[in-house]
Amino acid sequence: MYLFLLFGLPLGFLLLVLDQYPRSEFAQTRGAFAKGVAAFIPTWLIARILGSIVPARYGSFLICFHEWADRLLPYAVLPALAYLVFFKLGDRLPPGTEARRLTAFYAGALSPVGVCETARAWGSPSPYTLFLLPFILAAICLAMPKAMTRINQSYGFALAMRIVGVAAVTLLASLCPYFFLARLWPLSILLIAVLGLWTGFLAYEELRRRAAIPFDE
Repeated sequence: MYLFLLFGLPLGFLLLVLDQYPRSEFAQTRGAFAKGVAAFIPTWLIARILGSIVPARYGSFLICFHEWADRLLPYAVLPALAYLVFFKLGDRLPPGTEARRLTAFYAGALSPVGVCETARAWGSPSPYTLFLLPFILAAICLAMPKAMTRINQSYGFALAMRIVGVAAVTLLASLCPYFFLARLWPLSILLIAVLGLWTGFLAYEELRRRAAIPFDE
């Protein structure tokens, strides 16, 4: 029952690496993933603090604000801040390399979430936690590298709007537990499907980028 929550994200990232990552980057990818795992600890602790501040109001629409503070906002934002501790954003790297490295870092930071969420849900699991949360974590890993790069390149009003956009999308995803409690689970599945397709569309173009092959006359 808990297997998808435990292994969905790490196995999905492994398949992504085998499909999209150049073999020449495997060592760098392992290093970024390992540093991401180290970033999981402060991410998890801060998420628990934020979740305790916003009470869970079961049976009310306000449950989405607890989910937002307890999981989705910190899982989306805190690994990006931790990345800046280990790496310099905007380094002169071959095309696509930074996006792949950042995706690996996010995957490392969020892969242990499955173990901890399993411990939290043990004995009283919800379909949302077991089956939809892993998809949301994967969507964060795919979407946030692009969002973080755009935020880093923005100034003024554009910067503010992109930060607001990240907050709004994570809040939108936080509606899923409410939909399940309200017995509107098809809406929850539809929302995750739309978010998944959108994040995949954003991410794959960048992940596929490669340095141009020199042409010898």
